[in-house]
This record gives sequence, structure tokens and C-alpha cells, in this order.
Amino acid sequence: MQALNRRTLLKAGAAVAASGSRSLRAAAPSEQLHVALIGAGGQGRHVTSRLLEVPGTRLVAVCEINPLHVTEARKMSSDVRVYEDWGDMLASETDVQAVVIGLPEDTHAPASIACMEAGKDVFCEKPMAYAPEQARDMIAARNRTGRVLQIGQQRRSNPLYYLAHRMIQKEGVLGEILRIDAFWDRWSDWKRPLPNIEKDFSAWGYPTLNHLINWRLYRQYGHGLMTENGTHQMDAASWLLGNKRPMRVCGMGATRYRDGRETHDIVSAEYMFEGDVIVRFTQDFHQGLNYGWSYGELLLGSEAALRITAEQEIVVYDRQRRATRVSIERIGDIELGGIVSTVDALREAESNRAGGGLRTYSYGNEMRIFAHAVRNRTTPTCTGEIGHNSIVYTVTGTEAQFAEENRTFDGDMFV
Repeated sequence: MQALNRRTLLKAGAAVAASGSRSLRAAAPSEQLHVALIGAGGQGRHVTSRLLEVPGTRLVAVCEINPLHVTEARKMSSDVRVYEDWGDMLASETDVQAVVIGLPEDTHAPASIACMEAGKDVFCEKPMAYAPEQARDMIAARNRTGRVLQIGQQRRSNPLYYLAHRMIQKEGVLGEILRIDAFWDRWSDWKRPLPNIEKDFSAWGYPTLNHLINWRLYRQYGHGLMTENGTHQMDAASWLLGNKRPMRVCGMGATRYRDGRETHDIVSAEYMFEGDVIVRFTQDFHQGLNYGWSYGELLLGSEAALRITAEQEIVVYDRQRRATRVSIERIGDIELGGIVSTVDALREAESNRAGGGLRTYSYGNEMRIFAHAVRNRTTPTCTGEIGHNSIVYTVTGTEAQFAEENRTFDGDMFV
């Protein structure tokens, strides 16, 4: 990782200029896909491990400042080369074709742009960026360089959500949609114990070890629950509504953990979407009841309700409240981003609830889609435009919570 200062940005720019056509040639499609990872924390390693399940992929470089994460990353590839500065990595690793970005959200944009300018395709974890303006800069860099940019919102790679979309938008099973409740409660907390590391991380923007390990608790690095988790579900809500947009939002948040954290551990945001549809996102780190289910999205219509639970199953309730579970086999074979999911493969994934079912399948599928896009120059299922609009919803919702006032949206805010 890099400190966000003028010296490192200029250094990265010089490295791009020096590597020039070599980087562009290295990024051409090939059977052997050389991958680098910037930010080897738990989520970065998780999605990279899924990418490495794709035949012909190899992790050759890691950029990481936490020595404990470096140790874990080496388990993924024993001969991986390690850097602490992504400018150095991009200058040296001219054969790298694709980079996974698993950094704190405030560094997603500068790292992704540096990679694209160096001729590398990018898979960037959600949320796409810290601010919508940064996300627009990422889209501009993608358009300018011709690189692949995929955002890690795995619902866009999950056939279950495409089935739900078809049932709602094409089959009309719900009638008129009136409300959506999206919820993600858990008996959990982001605060992690501090490891025994004697190293000064201030050059990278972390004045204390706690700022590095528990960056999600500080607003300078991220916006908290709304962007970390709400980004997934607010995107799903807009998508399932037929790509309708919010018109205004109000929100509330609270911090029950009295430990100096800056982000909320209980949040609620209510959005009024086009067509007078109310969409609510809630998350709570103090209970995991989720209205008696697991986390998910509940869509309430004039004729029926539809619940998507834990990214794994669809249940429809008729007007007499009778529940009918809908099997994924109803969608048949489906192609997403150039990757075909057969009904047999989906049925097998659905049956493996203990192993995460279709949620786990979607993590693998999004990385198969990314590898296909890199090799064949195709468009991924979760584009920069989707990622941008998703954080417009959630960053604005967070602003409403902290300001304790309503916020409005206008068309110019979206791409």
C-alpha cells in the first residue's frame, strides 16, 4: 500500500510512463493469467482465492504493509513477490495482467486508477470508492485506458437475483411493489484485537496500529455499515425495482459501543424511490435476529411478497400469507458475463446450504466472470457505473444519518 501523498502519486505516474507498451502487451489476453493483490487482508485474500480457482491463474505479487497479512498471503503462493508500495509493484511486475484491490475504501480509487494507467485490469472490492467523485475518476480511467474494471458486488453474479428480477419485472408476481426492507443484523463487531506488531504505519496514513487494524471504525477511511454492507442491498433494491432511482433519504444512526469509534454500529436509512416506493436499509451489530430469518431483502407488493434470504433462496408469500419456496432450477441455464451456469451446477450449489449455497457460488462466479473479461475483453456483470450509483445511494444515506437531516437526489448524481 501507499501513503496518499504527492511523492508516491508522482512515483506511480513515472512508473506507468516508463513501462509504457510493455504493460499494455502484458495485459493482452492469454491462457496464463498473472494476478497481483493490493491489500491482503481477509476480504482481499478471500476474493483472490476464488480467482485462483479459475484454471490458468497465478498469484505472482502482493502489495501489503501488515506483516501478518503478508504471512497469510504467502500461503496462497509460496513464491509470491511482496511490495509495500504499489508504484514499485506496478513498475516491476510488467507481466501482471490483473490486480485485485482489497484495501480500505478511501484508497480504492487511487490504487485502481494507478493500476489501470499501468495497463492492468482491475477487480476492486466494494464499495467502489470513498466518494462518488472518485468513482467517476475510476470510470474515466477505465474509458481512457481501455482496461477492465469490475466491482465486487457479488449479487450481480448470483443467478438467484436474476431469477428474482425476472419474476418481479417480467412475470409480475408481486403486482405493484410498495416497499422493500433490506436488513443485515448480526451478533458481531468490526473491532479486532490488536496484534503484537512493532512497526510505524504513519507513512501510509495510519497514526496508530488501531487505525490500521480497525480502520472501519474511523470515518477518514470509510463510512461504516451503510457503504460496507448497504451498498450491496441498495444496489439490489434499485435493480429489482427496474433500475429506479431514489429521490430523497432520511436516516438515523447510533453508536452503542463506547470505545472511541466514529462510525455507527446501528443504522437505518429510508429512501423514497421513483414511483413512491419506500426502501429501507437497517443493520445492527447488537442482535442477529433479522425478523426471525437470516439477512436479506423483503419486497412487499400489492399481490404478493418475495423474500431473498442470505443470497441463497427465494420464498414467495401469497395474499393468504402462504409461503412457497422457489427453486433456482426455475431459471434454467443462464449466461452472465460470458460464463454459463448450468441448471445442474446451480441445483448442486443450492443444495449445499451448509457450504454457503448460492452465496458461495456467486463469489466464485464473479471471479470466473472477471477472468473471462480479462482474457476476452468483455464487459463484467458489475460495472463501474453500477458501483458508482451504489455508493451514491449509501454515501448520501450516511450523510443524512450524521447530519440528522433529509437529503435529496437529482439526476446529475447518477451515471
